[in-house]
Amino acid sequence: GLASSTRKTYSSAQRAFLRFCEGAKLMNSRGSLLPAEEWTLCLFATWLADDLKAASIKVYLSAVRALHIEQGFPDPLSGCLRLQRVLKGIKRCQGSSSDKRLPVTSAILRAIYSHLDLSQYDDVMFWAACCLAYFGFLRSSEFTVPNGATFSQALHLSVHDIAADQRVAPSRIQVNIKVSKTDPFRQGCILTLGQGRSPLCPVEAMLNFLELRGGSAGPLFVRSNGVPLTRTYLSERLRRLLSDAGIPGNFSSHSFRIGAATSAALAGVPDHLIQTLGRWSSSAYLTYIRTPRRLLSNLTKSLC
Repeated sequence: GLASSTRKTYSSAQRAFLRFCEGAKLMNSRGSLLPAEEWTLCLFATWLADDLKAASIKVYLSAVRALHIEQGFPDPLSGCLRLQRVLKGIKRCQGSSSDKRLPVTSAILRAIYSHLDLSQYDDVMFWAACCLAYFGFLRSSEFTVPNGATFSQALHLSVHDIAADQRVAPSRIQVNIKVSKTDPFRQGCILTLGQGRSPLCPVEAMLNFLELRGGSAGPLFVRSNGVPLTRTYLSERLRRLLSDAGIPGNFSSHSFRIGAATSAALAGVPDHLIQTLGRWSSSAYLTYIRTPRRLLSNLTKSLC
């Protein structure tokens, strides 16, 4: 039989597969989830690729195979040439480069802060974006507008997606993430961010920025020239600032998310809470609804 650790991994993977199929309404020609068709397996592998390496995806697919065999169905992976091509493509895209993106940790955030002029609107905006990205474990697509794209209220983070818990001396903010790579059905989610330790405080940084920005409709992060914050601008500005601070390296807009996870782990934050905060698809069963907001907002201080 399977080792207990393997059974646990397979069980989690099988639940993820069934939730994926149910959410996407991916039934076979007979209107059932099982046996799954090859195209469904291709979609599942592609969905997993945002957070899992090709080797881990193969483990998930092995769990799907085991599920079929347990239910008396034939091996769904047998003869799936399209699925094999998809897996090869995922592996090729992920690559094996040793030039990894570096994490933006709390120490690096302080270096960024010390090299900003917070009497300037663009720097106040940039600092608020950095804090939100870090403390919110955000993907760049969740708070920037793609290069050359037109802002969409339905897709991109807008000023109306930010709410404070109270008008006077708010202790936390809520961020409405409408679309995410691991939320293909656009169910959305609400992030809760509490107060940190100044100047590393997303509540303070965001309120200072909103006071300057005002409440006019449009993208949350917009530069003084009226152009929305893009991933390219964010990454280039980040690298320039850190180079000036004597910290050169392969930093990008994704470095905030990497750094938040790293800092949380070093601070002893439990794995399941890190997965909840980061909204990794491999732990989709952990949602904010099941985690008290007070606990989530208190975690902010652990990242400082």
